[in-house]
Amino acid sequence: MGTESKVSKMKCPVCDEVEHVKILSSESMDAWRCEQCYHAWRTAPWKESSAEEYMGKAAWTRLEYMQLHDSIKMAAFKLTLQWANEMKSRVPRLMVDFGCSYGSLMQIFKEDDWDVMGIEISSSAHQILDQRGLPWATCLDKSSLAKRSVDIVVMFDSIYYLPEPVSTLKQIQSYLKPDGLILVRTPTRGGLTRLLSKVYPKKITSSSFWGSFVHQFSRKSTRIVLNKAGFTNIKFSKEKGFRHHLKQQLLHSLLHAIDCITLRKFDLTTSWIVTAQATKTTDSISSE
Repeated sequence: MGTESKVSKMKCPVCDEVEHVKILSSESMDAWRCEQCYHAWRTAPWKESSAEEYMGKAAWTRLEYMQLHDSIKMAAFKLTLQWANEMKSRVPRLMVDFGCSYGSLMQIFKEDDWDVMGIEISSSAHQILDQRGLPWATCLDKSSLAKRSVDIVVMFDSIYYLPEPVSTLKQIQSYLKPDGLILVRTPTRGGLTRLLSKVYPKKITSSSFWGSFVHQFSRKSTRIVLNKAGFTNIKFSKEKGFRHHLKQQLLHSLLHAIDCITLRKFDLTTSWIVTAQATKTTDSISSE
């Protein structure tokens, strides 16, 4: 059975808090949560191997699985292109898809005359990217991109795999133009994890709850990690264009309603689309 023990001496990887970090433990995994920013994190599930090897073998990186999920996200991909065209009307334009999988989003941008680059460590995706004629690299520093050359970086469902999100986002920020933008789609389960750890600790130390996630962000920790990486003008919007099962839709709507009623006290949301700017301008956050 999962248990929550006394205060840990582990430092929060987002807000650097030490005194209010709690240990969440079970026989199968070690995890922690921060009372300061509601962030939760765990030991990376690939601790016995490299991240590349783990991702290459994971069932959810295989073509059949990703084709199914591409169909779920296709409307969201097209909305992302629409948003990008509104933000960046001049040409040439360069988009980086960080965690690009098999390149479906890149393909949509490329067909609209964008230059594209994918960042992907899963070996099972590389052959498909090559077949599609889409450029890729395993990390930004191994790509052909120059610093301050990218207009927009898109991260769909990849930020929570990053072992060190602040340092990775700092690297991304260094490749963006001074007015460059980042769009992140991230589940924000941190507040829910905090609540469940108090009332149902076994749930939040189960592998089914975490999947392959290393981090579970909250709105607070999402804002902090982007600010620390040099991003400003941060905005949160409800995700659009994703096809979810009815149960998922109802859960998201219920948590969002409770979040509004409780004036965001518990940070109970499941997912957001977050946009931010690489320049250091006045920071603002809005929720729709």
